[in-house]
Amino acid sequence: MSQSSTPINGSSPNARPLTSIATDIYECPPEELVDKALKTLQETGLQLIEWRTLIYRRMGVPVILKDYHYLVPDEQLSLASKVLEEDQGLSRSSPSRLQLSTGGEIYSKATLFRVTRYTSAARVQHLVLYPYSFPSFSPSELELKPRLTSCPSPLCKEVLVPTPRAMYASLIRMMRSYTRYDATRMTLESDLSELIGYHLYELDGYVDMDDEEQCRVLQVDRSVENAVRVVEEWRDSQRCPEEERWIADALVLVVSGEWSVEDIPWASDHH
Repeated sequence: MSQSSTPINGSSPNARPLTSIATDIYECPPEELVDKALKTLQETGLQLIEWRTLIYRRMGVPVILKDYHYLVPDEQLSLASKVLEEDQGLSRSSPSRLQLSTGGEIYSKATLFRVTRYTSAARVQHLVLYPYSFPSFSPSELELKPRLTSCPSPLCKEVLVPTPRAMYASLIRMMRSYTRYDATRMTLESDLSELIGYHLYELDGYVDMDDEEQCRVLQVDRSVENAVRVVEEWRDSQRCPEEERWIADALVLVVSGEWSVEDIPWASDHH
């Protein structure tokens, strides 16, 4: 039941307190609440773009699905927030000081909607919306794909998904816009490192690159060579804009081991 169907003044004998409505929606599992919310947003005309945890899982990173991250057009972010609060009855949350200090704009630019009854940091889960301009993808970098969900019969069946090449380019482009030790950049560095390991190298977990025996058994050299070849093909394709070749060059250096993710150029600190 939506909030709009319940008289706020309680004059109807069948009226139910708003607090009861807010409690009732959290009887649904988070995955189901997210599915309903996404379907409603799509029916409103919003285009949803999968981001962060969801696409990392799609690319093979075994990250725990705690929050559901999506991008929406900047000019529709307020509309999306209104739909989720007023139509779906989801409660807004604010990032903690710890999250802001360790994640920077990953949290300060986020609009969080709680999808669990729990509110403690350890158990709460959120549907998280970001403005499309934050990572900034071009339409040609997006593909319409089936949404990965545990719902047996999802209402929201498809979402826009950045291509793998677009994800790497976006992360490196974003990293370049922050100073060396900015919290946002350091979070992005960690994300990029995991994507390279699990997606490009296709490794199953942490590998100590100084352990020659482990690297030999896992054929790490071959994984690195294959990954470098993939990135070089991206760089040399006609679809790579000339002004962004530096991004592919930087990724080749990182994937080949000549650079670490920390060596990717950063913004100057003018303070």
